[in-house]
Amino acid sequence: MVGRAHSSAPWAAVTPTVWTAVMTILAHMANGLSIRGEPAAFAATNTGTTYTRDLRMPGVSPKEHDAYICAAFPVNSTLEEWVIRYDPLSSADRVHHMLLFGCSGVDQKLASKGFWDCGHHGVCQGGRIMYAWAKNAPATSLPPDVGFRIGGQTDIKYLTLQIHYANPIEEGQTDNSGLRMSLTTTTQKYKAGIYLLAGGWVDIPPHTEKTSLDMNCRLRDTEPNEINLFAYRTHAHSLGSVITGYKYDEKSKQYTEIAKGNPQWPQAFYPMDKVQNIKMDDILHARCTWNSTNRDRHTYIGSTGDDEMCNLYLMYYTDVDKGSESGGCGYVQFQDVLANLPADSDVPLPPNPLLEEHAKGHNDHQEKEKVYQTISKSEPIEVEKKGHSHKKPEPGIPQRNPVTYDDYSTANEAYPPPPPPALPPRGHMSTQDTSSSTILHTHRKDKQLKPSAYSLVSNWGPKDIQFGQVVAVATDSKGDVIVFHRGERQWDGAAFVGDSLRDTSNPIQQSTLLHLNKETGQIKDQWGENFFFMPHGLTVDLQDNIWVTDVGMHQVFKFAKGYANSQPLITLGTRFEPGSDDTHFCKPTAVAVLTSGEFFVSDGYCNSRVIKYSADGKTILLQFGEASGAFAGIGIGSPAPSTFSIPHGLTLAEDQGEVCVADRENGRVQCFTVDTGKFTRQFQFDGWGGRLFAVSYTPAMGGKLFAVNGPQYIGQMTVQAFEVDFSSGQLIGSFSPDNQGLSNPHDIIVSADGVDVYIVEIGPNKLWKFELDSVLNAASKNPTVSSLPPKLEVKTEKLLEGAMAVSYDPYQAHWSRFSVSTIVLSMMAVPIVVLTSLTLIIRARRTGRFKMRNMGNGVMKSNGRHNKHDNGLNLGSLLNKHHGFEKLATEDLDHDGLDSGDSDIEEFSQVATRAM
Repeated sequence: MVGRAHSSAPWAAVTPTVWTAVMTILAHMANGLSIRGEPAAFAATNTGTTYTRDLRMPGVSPKEHDAYICAAFPVNSTLEEWVIRYDPLSSADRVHHMLLFGCSGVDQKLASKGFWDCGHHGVCQGGRIMYAWAKNAPATSLPPDVGFRIGGQTDIKYLTLQIHYANPIEEGQTDNSGLRMSLTTTTQKYKAGIYLLAGGWVDIPPHTEKTSLDMNCRLRDTEPNEINLFAYRTHAHSLGSVITGYKYDEKSKQYTEIAKGNPQWPQAFYPMDKVQNIKMDDILHARCTWNSTNRDRHTYIGSTGDDEMCNLYLMYYTDVDKGSESGGCGYVQFQDVLANLPADSDVPLPPNPLLEEHAKGHNDHQEKEKVYQTISKSEPIEVEKKGHSHKKPEPGIPQRNPVTYDDYSTANEAYPPPPPPALPPRGHMSTQDTSSSTILHTHRKDKQLKPSAYSLVSNWGPKDIQFGQVVAVATDSKGDVIVFHRGERQWDGAAFVGDSLRDTSNPIQQSTLLHLNKETGQIKDQWGENFFFMPHGLTVDLQDNIWVTDVGMHQVFKFAKGYANSQPLITLGTRFEPGSDDTHFCKPTAVAVLTSGEFFVSDGYCNSRVIKYSADGKTILLQFGEASGAFAGIGIGSPAPSTFSIPHGLTLAEDQGEVCVADRENGRVQCFTVDTGKFTRQFQFDGWGGRLFAVSYTPAMGGKLFAVNGPQYIGQMTVQAFEVDFSSGQLIGSFSPDNQGLSNPHDIIVSADGVDVYIVEIGPNKLWKFELDSVLNAASKNPTVSSLPPKLEVKTEKLLEGAMAVSYDPYQAHWSRFSVSTIVLSMMAVPIVVLTSLTLIIRARRTGRFKMRNMGNGVMKSNGRHNKHDNGLNLGSLLNKHHGFEKLATEDLDHDGLDSGDSDIEEFSQVATRAM
């Protein structure tokens, strides 16, 4: 059953005559705000209790297609203001779309120029969308008692205007498009926010009438408090035919239509016919539908006008203290909601040529506004007195910013910038040095990934312990495993107040560090009780010293081997004090230790930097990195090198002279020189999606990277581990438990010999072991083989006193241990067969029946011709009188005679081949 808000598409039934009349009446009622002239970029005008402020581009002139230009405007840090209306000062014949972000910070170097290319350099820090406009949409006035709160003690210190110019501006012309805000200093009863449902992956085939993409989330998994929807806006590009939104009640199984719009009409925030109260257990669902009937190519989600988008913006009001100003999701979290969607969910609205025409060309109706009804007193906001639920999110559900939910928090932006020319598209690895930049190409649309040559080791791990959130894993010099977990502690919405830990009095009582036997997974030792508050990163150096980070304490610790004396040898950071100077971290994430003892720290959730220290930790040798900007976790485009959106993990490729960083919310691995911190290369693939949590390197097999991705904000992506060739940048394969995917992986470690891989997850709290499933797995573990050479070319003299060598290709064979044993036994039988053959050959030579001519290419050749009646020696007939062997085509055989394919040597070779 569907209950539909009939005005969710208010323009659907408007005739041209009625539309003209409405426009005429509104024109007489308008306040007559002019868009002519070029006022100051941040001009403000008082008109009684409210005043206006213009945010305009300062005369820009983009010269390329699909340019994204940003300009930043500081707000009053001593005065709290409320935005209650937006008037667009733009026209669709010049501006493709416009977004306004509230930001906690901006890059001062970029902002000082007046404007910058934010397609390449990002938008801002801590950004969230406050307003969106496209296709000559009219003004937006918020309901009484509702406003967007900025300045003062809020985290919004800047307003950043972003404009997408689809086409270059003509030579000699500049653009001053922007918007006008109406503000008040009067505290509003409710604060406004925008909830975004956005899809990030779809393949729209050519000549197809309907292609749809869905997404849904339960409110309590993304928001701290219930919200009240009062307006919506749809956004897609030229193929978009309809975007529909629903509220779904799991108990009653009912759908309530909350939005339905044609993205080809003016993309305003259209009013709902009544306020829709969304409770914590309600599910919000959106469906985008495209019509590609007249297009001859495939189309994907992207940031240019030739790509598509899928965005449903829901404007809401909520409690000033308990609610948030932003939220959203991009997954289908509840498949059962799809099964019974209303039949007309993908049916376009009736045509309206007038609105479609109004959405194009010059904007002649900028003064018209959308006015939202007075908030119904019968539907007050119900504030949960206990705060929001701390129930752990279901796997794959993204969390919102700024509330910190450990590893699943970031901003929710809708328009990722196009990739910068300095970096390759996703699916490439780039390298960059002082002289030149080399791009090693991998197709963006890769073939289906091969399963990697790693298999799950079942029934491995401790049986007598229940993990908390398992955040990190490392191996010591013996290959044994150390695990870092949080015991009863969880990082959820109540754990921090801003960046400061809420509870600084009660450390975790359980042992947080577990030392496990590599063969059985059983506990050898355990440490770390009553010390840590919010464990995060772990590494073990060559001397088996234990290095950890605690994001609650904002500190990094080094402990002696075996956690000796339970006292750290090195402590860095100021206890419980977040910061960004030389004596403070802000939620540091990981450590990587060089052979020299010098080490790197990634810092972290608040600071986007990597710091290198001297071995004693007393001297900072270098630091590098800065924030990427607001667009993160989306999986489209790539910010500039040496910028991070949560540097989440570190690994050392010391034989390459590089340290590599898991740049989590940018979905990539960046590598830098260990001496200077200079960017060297980047790994980024479509299969990773927009989020990459951890990375580990082994010099074995010529150098391999192993990485794990995580739940995506936008689109659906298999969460798993990936194997990458470090030199070529080739994405070799992927693996997960039984190839069924992972849920919430947080860290990965590969053993030095490349044989074992361990992965930990924070929900469900799991520890997985994978093992190289090949003949070399057994060879590398043989006591006579101490280590694997760099290219994993294993000499087999230790196994057999022969001269053959095996070069490993992990995808040529996936043999079981039983098969390995069979092969080894077969190889041991080879000398016996050879000796027997030689004896027979010698005897044959003495009788004159067999003559040795040469040993070309290492294969014996006969110059004797024979047929089936020949009395010469035939090993094939000795072994099988029925000649049950097939011909073996090889140029090593003698081709002097037409019947040489029946040679004795070929028959023997075929026997050997079958034995292998």
